[in-house]
Amino acid sequence: MPNKFNQCQPLTVDIPIDISQKDLKIALAVQLYREGRLTLKQAADLADFCVEDFMKILSEKKVSVINWDEGELDIELKNCGF
Repeated sequence: MPNKFNQCQPLTVDIPIDISQKDLKIALAVQLYREGRLTLKQAADLADFCVEDFMKILSEKKVSVINWDEGELDIELKNCGF
């Protein structure tokens, strides 16, 4: 299967038996998105979800789907007439 990212490296991690690979992928994707290291699409792909479902996960975890810095927010508000 082709990877969805420009550059990837394999990683082997021993995880506790009570943490599923699915949960680990979601946690990693959420954290990397929160840090701004992945786009919404990249994070959704990493977690093996469509963007819409990943947005719901972010919402459940109280992570903003809109990941703009102050400058981007100012531009957006000006475009909306504020």
